[in-house]
Amino acid sequence: MQKKTTLGLTIAVAVLAVISYMQGGPGNVLAGIKGAVSVFYSVLPLLLAAFLVAGLVQVLAPREFIGKMLGDKSGIKGYFIAGIAGAIIPGGPYVYFPLVVSFISSGAALGPMISFIVGKNLWSLSRIPMEIALMGPRLTLIRFTATLLFPPLAGLIAQHLFSKTYERIQRDVTSRQEGSEA
Repeated sequence: MQKKTTLGLTIAVAVLAVISYMQGGPGNVLAGIKGAVSVFYSVLPLLLAAFLVAGLVQVLAPREFIGKMLGDKSGIKGYFIAGIAGAIIPGGPYVYFPLVVSFISSGAALGPMISFIVGKNLWSLSRIPMEIALMGPRLTLIRFTATLLFPPLAGLIAQHLFSKTYERIQRDVTSRQEGSEA
């Protein structure tokens, strides 16, 4: 799967580079590369910190603990814990997706992981001050209240519909981690 994704992105880069070259010549392509390098260096510290946090969580949180809190037997409590954890984790996808991978590798179930991701995207506490400043407290409260059940509900739906494919997902995630360690 990872090889297909890499191939797809490589093809996208090649197509975009050709289009860029056709529209502005080699200077346009070079400007795109410089922009990419600039973005890479700006997010590098965040990426490094996120991957270190994910690795340390995997080492420090015993598999039994993750299984108890976010595993198949965690019940509805696991869905809410995961949604709340997603809400309080600061940062964007560079931060929370490495954590999801770490949790999956440590025995978390599909439903709670979907709750975590949806909780991060709907309930993110780090976004609320900006939301209140721009839209006001009333609209923010309405939006938050209207989405209150979505993270656990999305997790329950995913667990019910896709739990049979989760073992394959876990194997893919584990093989990606092992491949990156080699």
